[in-house]
Amino acid sequence: MSVRVSRATSVIVHQVPVQAADRFLALQGSLTQAVEVFPGYQATEVYPPSDPNGTEWVVVIHFADAKSLKDWIDSPTRAKWTERLGREIGEFRQETLATGFGAWFTRPSVDPPPGWKMVATVLLGLYPTVMLLTLTVGAVTAPLGMAVAMLIGNALSVVILQYAVMPALTRVLGPWLHANARTERTRSFGGIGVIVLLLAGLALVFRQIAG
Repeated sequence: MSVRVSRATSVIVHQVPVQAADRFLALQGSLTQAVEVFPGYQATEVYPPSDPNGTEWVVVIHFADAKSLKDWIDSPTRAKWTERLGREIGEFRQETLATGFGAWFTRPSVDPPPGWKMVATVLLGLYPTVMLLTLTVGAVTAPLGMAVAMLIGNALSVVILQYAVMPALTRVLGPWLHANARTERTRSFGGIGVIVLLLAGLALVFRQIAG
């Protein structure tokens, strides 16, 4: 089993006039070069509006841990860029997600779901993915030794989760993930009950196959 430290994520939503899109991308490129030198920096993702005439751009910045992210947020470099972007482009808002799961569950203008719902969703995606890889790819990589087999298995599971399983799960479970008002507690508890039953059913199926 591989245990990884959760990433810390900053999500910035910019209101960019259509005519300022090229200027925004140029500034964002320079800002990315500035943040790349900070310890713990991992990646920047820029999501344009789905509507060609839309104005909401989402920028996601990943750091290795919460302290590294805080050092960037509190830095004079970021303060300078914050002032410049506000002056040249317009308003924006920022949210900090102190979990590696954050980016999978982030939606513009919507609060992220509570941590326990993120964990339950990731477990529902991770368990069958790892089991299927173990039963298929694992049989091929086993002769390479445990260390190499685990490396290949972990790499494949991360890629599959990132680009296939988690996007699908967050779409399907979206109404449950974001049903967090007091009046929606029944839906929240009912959803976790369904996930527990699904995991139990998967465990029974895999036990029949793998023992």
